[in-house]
Amino acid sequence: MPDSRFFKNKGSFSVMEIAQRFNCEVIGDKNRIIKDIATLENAKEGDISFLYNPKYIEQIKTTKASACIIDEKNIPVAPPHLTLLITDSSYVLYAKITSLFYGAANLIANISSAAAIAKSAEIGENVTIEDFAFVGENAEIGDNVYIGANTYIGNGVKIGDNSTIHPQAYLTYCTIGGNCIIHSGVKIGQDGFGFAVGKEGAEKVLQLGSVIVGNNVEIGANTCIDRGTIEDTVIGDNTKIDNLVQLGHNVVIGRNCFVVAQVGIAGSTKIGDGVMIGGQAGIAGHLNIGGGSKIAAKSGVMQDVEREQMVGGAPAMNIRDWHRITAMLKKMIKGGSKND
Repeated sequence: MPDSRFFKNKGSFSVMEIAQRFNCEVIGDKNRIIKDIATLENAKEGDISFLYNPKYIEQIKTTKASACIIDEKNIPVAPPHLTLLITDSSYVLYAKITSLFYGAANLIANISSAAAIAKSAEIGENVTIEDFAFVGENAEIGDNVYIGANTYIGNGVKIGDNSTIHPQAYLTYCTIGGNCIIHSGVKIGQDGFGFAVGKEGAEKVLQLGSVIVGNNVEIGANTCIDRGTIEDTVIGDNTKIDNLVQLGHNVVIGRNCFVVAQVGIAGSTKIGDGVMIGGQAGIAGHLNIGGGSKIAAKSGVMQDVEREQMVGGAPAMNIRDWHRITAMLKKMIKGGSKND
């Protein structure tokens, strides 16, 4: 159950209210009052839970929850005491109902007297800027933006409406779209790793581009996104980036992508729309990763990936080939051990 010290519950709601709001079918008592959200295992009377992962089918049989979000195919396993909210994607509906109960509270706009804000900066309506934040010359902050303590917003940076910049983020040489979430420790717009190597050693290449972040983008803690050399580094709308990701200069990531923790993408690589990249994968520079493709965790991608392909391994290859090679190596190892 969410800790009330950190998360404020905006309930209660009847099952009927929830169903009408999210347009889902109900089996059972529509007048039941739902007070909170809980897991199947720990739910009690008045709680709503959900079944998405088939590993938890046994738990639904003994849950004490009053209601459960469930896919149509799982209706037969639900006990008769449960009120069911039927959907074609129980996890998505769970996310929406969670926001209903625990969505961000409306902040009372406040600009701290301890914040340093340039006179030429443009600040929108209903903006919160916390202690010791810095907003540079000619920066533009949209309406309903939250900027956390000790955050640095550089000269000329633009932040779209309804975006949240958590404490101690560092934003420079960039444009951030609307409805974005930038977590603590994120660094956006620093120099790309660019050097021209000659007889006298490395000559630094000036990085004259910027970073463009689209709308509805979320960037996890301590992720670093370098600005472009001449062209911009670009993150498309609705893309979600996990913690501790490194994006090199001139990387272009499309819309609706997922980039999991500790991924590194070298400079000038282009990622198509809807790509999923597993944790700790490394992608070499100047590649094209086709839309809809999936890259397994810990992969080392050294060549282009075609659209809607699944690759894994290092060097990365078709996922089926990788599984075959892994299985073959296991057999070889077992065979060799018999002869030792």
